[in-house]
Amino acid sequence: MDFDKIKELMDDENQDDFQLPTSLENLKESQMPIAKIRKTMKGEIVTQLVCIVVFFAFPAVIKMEELPRAVYLILMFVTSLMTLGYLAKMIWFLRRTSNVGQQTKETILNFIHDIKLTMEVYKTGIIAGSLLLPISMAAILMGTFHLETASFSEWFLLKMPTSTLLLVIFGYLLSGVFIYYITVLWADKLYGIHVRKLEEILKQMEE
Repeated sequence: MDFDKIKELMDDENQDDFQLPTSLENLKESQMPIAKIRKTMKGEIVTQLVCIVVFFAFPAVIKMEELPRAVYLILMFVTSLMTLGYLAKMIWFLRRTSNVGQQTKETILNFIHDIKLTMEVYKTGIIAGSLLLPISMAAILMGTFHLETASFSEWFLLKMPTSTLLLVIFGYLLSGVFIYYITVLWADKLYGIHVRKLEEILKQMEE
């Protein structure tokens, strides 16, 4: 009987027994950020749908002039289409990652990959929709304060002095940059910190 071989097998079994709890602990720990991401995403889907309803209901509650009202509704329709597009992507992500109780290293890797792709769509949709927001807000203000239709038409068609036009363009670009950074920071706060936690857990599992 080869006692040395038997000893090697026992050492291997003991080593496996020692590593197994660590792996299980990492898998259990990974459930927390995954659950938080899914919970946050569900809440955001509901919030965005409520916001769409509120935005479309606004002209029915507050009386607006016809032209600003028409412009506002058209812009809200376009924004809502883009919003619903990334909400559909988020819902697809939630359905795809519904088996969070069956986690392995591979499923966590796939989850990280999918959430990163979903976040890119999310940020693109938010930024694109938000870039129409300044025009929508201007339509609300001008329509609510019952300015002359001709005044709004001239503003909307950019019939204004060059100096005023440059200020409007600068303000719009500045608001676009502001919206971009706010969106990136917001997405990182909601999802990025949990993704980095998952990546740390994967590194621990590999070690």
